[in-house]
Amino acid sequence: MAVRLHYRATRPRALSADEVTTARALVAAHNADFPYDAELLTLAAPGDEALEGTTTLPEQDPFSTLLGLAHWCRALTEVRRALPGTQWEVSVDDEPVPWDDEGGFGWPEQRDPATLDLMRDLRPSS
Repeated sequence: MAVRLHYRATRPRALSADEVTTARALVAAHNADFPYDAELLTLAAPGDEALEGTTTLPEQDPFSTLLGLAHWCRALTEVRRALPGTQWEVSVDDEPVPWDDEGGFGWPEQRDPATLDLMRDLRPSS
């Protein structure tokens, strides 16, 4: 069963062309180093007040799913920080992804290098 990550940023005034370019460049950089066979992060054409997208998380094994989610949370954190004044909604299916002002999107375990290394080590060999 596919697990999907949904994200949407809104604010009262439209994003500038430079802001959209910056957001797309950040997404492209994170897509370039995404190590799993799965959908990449995409940003729909921005509307007057929103930047949004959705992607399917890796399904090879539970560790890949969690590691892929951690990767995309880092990407969305960078995009959010590059777009001041935006309000964000990020969820895994219907479950909201928490935001922490210091750590960004995701859960503390996703930001712990030792936990991430352990997950990588536990992944089945391809």
